[in-house]
Parts: sequence; structure tokens; C-alpha cells
Amino acid sequence: MAAQANTRRILRYNAGVGVTTQAGENPIAYTNHMFAALRNLRNLEEVDVRNVIAGVLKPTPRERLLTLNYHRAAFNVETVLALPNTQHFQAIAMLARAIFEDAVEIKLINLNADAGAKADVLTRIEKLRAAEQVVEFKTMHPDADVFSKVYEDYIAANAGAIRAEKVRFWPGPSNVNHWLNKKLGSRIEGLGEPYERIYEVHYAQLSWYSHSGITGVSNIDGEMLAAFVGICYQIAVESYMQILEILVNEFRLYITDPKLKDKIQYAKFVAFARSQREADAVMRVHGLD
Repeated sequence: MAAQANTRRILRYNAGVGVTTQAGENPIAYTNHMFAALRNLRNLEEVDVRNVIAGVLKPTPRERLLTLNYHRAAFNVETVLALPNTQHFQAIAMLARAIFEDAVEIKLINLNADAGAKADVLTRIEKLRAAEQVVEFKTMHPDADVFSKVYEDYIAANAGAIRAEKVRFWPGPSNVNHWLNKKLGSRIEGLGEPYERIYEVHYAQLSWYSHSGITGVSNIDGEMLAAFVGICYQIAVESYMQILEILVNEFRLYITDPKLKDKIQYAKFVAFARSQREADAVMRVHGLD
């Protein structure tokens, strides 16, 4: 299993610090370190990021889109931290996948100036599509216990304008499922580290726990499970670090705290310190002493 193999590598932080974790020898220790790193990032976000972004007055469509996706990621991180036990491995895997997808979305918003406008239109397209499905089902099954009047009213009031907006942004395809009109794999191409690595190495495994089937639980023992949960935490940590660093740039948080990106890195690596001496060394490396 790739998750177990990846956990067996040695995680080193070699910037003159000397913090070394033999992850493969003790997957539970590695899992605990990564859980602590995610908790550190949540604490940093709560103190140094959340209130600043919440205080933005009259956000642009782009800023609003970033903020909504960031809030989704933050909620998912909070939920992961509420499940500090490998028995919740399925939920942890689903949440790690969601946090990764949030990170991809925020990265794409960061790279595309028209993301706000397109995502806003796509939101209305999705709502119209859902309303039409409800009405279609009720039409085909008139005796079904489904209340469709509110959906019929929504379609009557909005369908024409929404379809016109769709044609303006996506004149060709009849079915648009993302504002870039690309599937996830294509959206990730060119994003580099860690997006491409996480997607190619781990995304299929994370998806095993989001769909029916026994692939993810067949022939798996406790040690492998602990290793896999550690990888889920790692994915959540790496993804959340990317999100926070993009927020620092997009909302210019570095103006009030030039060391904020260093704090994000420190939050991860200090979780691997085995003593106060090592923690102090990590702090010095990031210029935070």
C-alpha cells in the first residue's frame, strides 16, 4: 500500500536543526506528529488570520470566493481535529481529501483573475440544475412526496438569465461542472508541488473512503491503518499550509506580520521536535526567536 510505503521514509528537517523522525519504525508516532502539526496550524490561523480576513470590508467577488473556500477548509480542519483516533480513519480520509480539494480550488483562484465572476455564475447554474432535477422527478412521479413549487418558481424567475450567463462564459459545452470547465486531474496539471504529488500518489486512496466498496479496508492491519491516518494528516497539513500562504499573499497579511509565512512553516516542523531544545532550534531557523 502506497500510504504505508510513504510513511516508512524518514522525515528530516535538515536546516541545521537536527529534528529527525523515524516515521517508518513507528507509524503511530508519525501520525501523532502530523496531528500536532495540523493543530498548530489551526491555532495559528485562528490567532493571526481569521479575524483579519473577517474584517475585510466590501470584499471583491474574488476575495469573497477565496474567503468562502478558506472557511470550508477551516471547518474541515476543525472536524479532523475533533477525530483524534485512527478508528475514525474513513472520516479522516474523506476530510483530508476535502481539504486538499479546497487547497486546489484556492490555488486556482489565486492563478485566475476571472475566477470570482465565473464561480459566481457556476453557482447559479448548479442551483438551476438541481431545481430542474427536482421538478423533472416530480413530473415523472406526480404522487411522490416531493414539494416542487418553490423549485418551479425559482426556475420561472431565473432560468433565462442564468442560461444567458452560461452562454456568455461557456458557449460550447452543454454541461459545465467547474468554472474552469476541466476535471480535477486536468485542473491540477502544472500546479507543481505538493498538488501534483498528492493527487498522483494519494488521491485514489482517499477516494476509496468516499465511495462504496471494500478496496480501502480489504487486507489492512492496525499498523497499516495507523500509517494511512498519518498520511491523511500529512495531506491535510500540506494542503492547509498552501491555503494559509495564499491567504497571506492575497490579503497582504505580510504587511502587518512580515514573519507570518515563517510562522506557518514553524507550526509544522516544531511538531516534530522531541525537546524544548529542538523546538528552540526550529524557531531560530525561521527567525522567530
